[in-house]
Amino acid sequence: MRDTGASWPDRLRAATAVFDWNELADIADQYVRHLRSTEDLVPQAEASQMLGLLRGVRRYVELHAIADALLGHGLNDAVVKRQFAQALVDRDSPAAALLIYRGILDDPATPEAERPEAIGGIGRCFKQLYLLDQVRARQRRHLPAALAAYHGAYDADHRNYWHGINIAALLARADRDGVEVAGVADAGAESRRVAQEVLDLVLHENPSGVWELATACEAAVALGDHDLAIARATMLVSRPEVDTFTIASLLRQLIELWKLDADDLPGQILVPLLRSAVLGREGGTVIVPARDTRAERSVSVAGYESTEGRNLEAVLGRERFKGMQWWLTGLERCRAVARIESMYADAIGTGFLVSGKQLSPDLPDVVLVTNGHVVPEDLPYGQAFAVFHGLVGDRESARRKFEVVRWWWYQSSRAPNLDIAILELEAYPSNVTPLPVAVEMPYLKAKTKPRAYLIGHPSGWDTPQFSLQDNLLIDYDDTMVHYRSPTEPGSSGSPVFDSTWSLIAVHHAGGLETPRLHGDGGTYPANEGISMAAIKARLTADPPQGRDVARQA
Repeated sequence: MRDTGASWPDRLRAATAVFDWNELADIADQYVRHLRSTEDLVPQAEASQMLGLLRGVRRYVELHAIADALLGHGLNDAVVKRQFAQALVDRDSPAAALLIYRGILDDPATPEAERPEAIGGIGRCFKQLYLLDQVRARQRRHLPAALAAYHGAYDADHRNYWHGINIAALLARADRDGVEVAGVADAGAESRRVAQEVLDLVLHENPSGVWELATACEAAVALGDHDLAIARATMLVSRPEVDTFTIASLLRQLIELWKLDADDLPGQILVPLLRSAVLGREGGTVIVPARDTRAERSVSVAGYESTEGRNLEAVLGRERFKGMQWWLTGLERCRAVARIESMYADAIGTGFLVSGKQLSPDLPDVVLVTNGHVVPEDLPYGQAFAVFHGLVGDRESARRKFEVVRWWWYQSSRAPNLDIAILELEAYPSNVTPLPVAVEMPYLKAKTKPRAYLIGHPSGWDTPQFSLQDNLLIDYDDTMVHYRSPTEPGSSGSPVFDSTWSLIAVHHAGGLETPRLHGDGGTYPANEGISMAAIKARLTADPPQGRDVARQA
């Protein structure tokens, strides 16, 4: 039921403030039902706030649902349509979004202020179509259409510099891809000319504005000015009012169009910096491409050693942002995390590799650990597979579905059992280091409050994701560990780490009314993991015994 003491935007804002994505999804569902059951037209300001909040934390599923309900409700507003289209593009549905943007332009009731946004939206749709399509003939159609749309907005008013930087980015990408641009003799040179023009304008108009900082960073990348690009990105992420959407948009642009990665400058600095910043904000999740989880990745950055280790932490703050070595260690841990799947690739949960001897002398050298409610309760042993989507350098292993061939230990999800399954796979991917188990738990009363970090496959994502925001370690006892790190369905069985990336628990549950571990009882919002110490103690009392799995034919 709706809490009549708070407005819909206030309720949504409260959920995002504590990173309670289950509550946010419930509020969004309630709001959709409200829109479809009331005869009163909702205020446009309310609708804009709801969509803006969801966009800021990149909750595109809920944004899509609410925008659709608002349009069905009768709020035929250009802002609602634009937000709907933006959600579609961000979910890689640019062709559908294109129809909406064109409808905005064709509608005589569309305010003049919205028309450049719609034109830019059309440019973005064609840009994404160009990037997504693998057929060169269609790419040759999409590219000029994207450039024409961006030129239409930028040439009408050069203060629309975000459209100008997209022109520069598309020209550079065309030059890199070897795609000819009609009327442009040298796409690379024209890209740099436009980038310089945009940079000069930004530095003159509003050099410290949020989107101006992002635009200046991108322009500097185009011009090969690594120092300026890194400086502007650092200024951007150090400002607390900058939301996830802004930083994630810049990161996506740098990776998709400028083809930056963590191998070479300036991507060696910018990509980890922006990813870390996204993770430190509301709704911050980062999808980590497999190429960036390589075990052999170098941590040195020529010419920027001091920036990596000290200056970034000094600028960004030790609790919210970490140096590159810490980030790269987290990427290394990704390699040992697997998605638990059925034979039909249905995502059931998460599991991870750990040294069996660290848990019990009776276990094999390497085992897979997950929740008992994942395997065998949700998925029988004989139908379970582990897929290590975060691997690189071994394409066969990255795509291979590793069978569970033996189960060594299982405790059900029914209390007081631990909800843990320890499994043996038919084989293990090469060049993967099992996760190290922490020697002891963090000290709860330390001056710097301890934190808990998760890596898993929430919502069935096939690429590993981090959960690092609002991640205080709240409490623990001999069995359970409580933390605030946000999770979603699919996170069950995820490894929980301390600040040194050592394994402290296996995530298995959580909620708004989790019973407190100490004190006079009561509840609080918390996620819950089974401590590794408890698992080791139970294994000592109840030693594991290997049992072969009968595979389903």
